[in-house]
Amino acid sequence: MHPPAINGTVSAHLTRSLVAAVAASRTGGLARLPDLGAEVLANDMARVSTSSLLTVWENLVLAEPRTLIGPLILEGAPIGAFGLWDYLATSGPTLRESLAQAVNLIAVIGDPAAEKLVVEEGRGRFTVRHATGSWGPDVVEAVDLFALSLFLTRARWATGRDIVASRVTVTHRPPRRSQELARLFGTDRIHFGAPYNSISFTEDDVRVPLPRAQPGVERILAQHAELVLAASRPVLGWLDRFRAVLTEAFRDGTVSLENVACRLAVSPRTLQRRLAEHDTTWREQTESVRHEHILDLLRSTDLPLRAVAGRVGYSDVRVLRRAVLRWSGKTPGELRKAVAVDRVG
Repeated sequence: MHPPAINGTVSAHLTRSLVAAVAASRTGGLARLPDLGAEVLANDMARVSTSSLLTVWENLVLAEPRTLIGPLILEGAPIGAFGLWDYLATSGPTLRESLAQAVNLIAVIGDPAAEKLVVEEGRGRFTVRHATGSWGPDVVEAVDLFALSLFLTRARWATGRDIVASRVTVTHRPPRRSQELARLFGTDRIHFGAPYNSISFTEDDVRVPLPRAQPGVERILAQHAELVLAASRPVLGWLDRFRAVLTEAFRDGTVSLENVACRLAVSPRTLQRRLAEHDTTWREQTESVRHEHILDLLRSTDLPLRAVAGRVGYSDVRVLRRAVLRWSGKTPGELRKAVAVDRVG
């Protein structure tokens, strides 16, 4: 069982690899995030907020439209790029035991509150199912394909063979570059529009002894993983993490006390009590984060005001205008005009 403190966070190893991909794509946009600094990413015990990782994924999707960026990143990611989790996934007596252990300890690399993995066996197959958070559709698709590709690339390294998945199912529609996706997965047996995301291997592939396996190493790694999880700490304080989760909820239109409490793995009553301990309330924080989100949308996008209002939970553009004027002393149009002048200057 993972420590509840790491809910809403991911490993520095995972974040470091994806930030490096953003840097290579030259899309930028990450400098303002407090938990993506070089000193944080260099600390293997640090846990980065899932909200910040979501921003990284958004930048990656911009760099690689139609979301093939996930599998493409893994083409150049050697074993060890994702730290301890890579070895958990490749060091068991067989591929079956290695992948099952990697699923059980997904918290070592990802957010246990957002990443849902299930192992299924039967009909001559070993299957890993995957589901992630309710974010923007392009980001969700990128993360889903990344996760499936991650299990495939680690399975190939563990076996020392270019094994092919016996079946791949994806909930999304076929990308424009479906032939390249088939090349990345090594098969055209990819079923789109499926009820769930999954990757399957044959019983023959998963039960053959792994060539690099050393007796007992998998148990030592699992024990070490538990110690790492117990010692790891989120970079952001509790209130900052709460605000990051609330910001994420505004992005995907799921702002409610119950939903945010669920993402933080606490009850709504506990969430309200924790906010009171920080001398604030749900209403105060919701208005504050809504304010920041509105200003960010006005300054960084060309969305029409009706769309901005809808994204932050306002049903009327007039309500949006009054709120912006109250917070900033300027109308939405004046704010955008000031940003345009600053860019020219």
